[in-house]
Amino acid sequence: MATRLTFSYTADEVRLVGRRSLEMRTPPSDDLGPMPESTGFWVELQDSSGRVLYRRITESPIRFSVEVRSDDPERPLERRAVEEPRGTFTLLVPDLPAAGSIVLFASRQGREGARGPAVEVARFDLRGEPEGFRR
Repeated sequence: MATRLTFSYTADEVRLVGRRSLEMRTPPSDDLGPMPESTGFWVELQDSSGRVLYRRITESPIRFSVEVRSDDPERPLERRAVEEPRGTFTLLVPDLPAAGSIVLFASRQGREGARGPAVEVARFDLRGEPEGFRR
């Protein structure tokens, strides 16, 4: 079994807005060891004591910049900052009975992309359902 989690985001907030159980396999977990000074984006399922049960390292679904066409024939594409980042994304994780929370980690975003070590950007309790939640 798997759980598909749907999130919405703005530049400074991520919200868990939906959860659905699915009968399918999930991608395998990445290494569960410590991640000091690591950069990028990943998601973890943690038990109630904070022990990591599942980790998936992936490209950040939160878009702070986009690639657009340019008028320069030498550089037909260029990266531009998104002035007001907002959108939705989904993550597929295994349905683990011991999982108490899902935690999202990300590096700070700059003009060149992810910079610096990743930090916790959002944590959601999986044992309850927030107000306005949909299945």
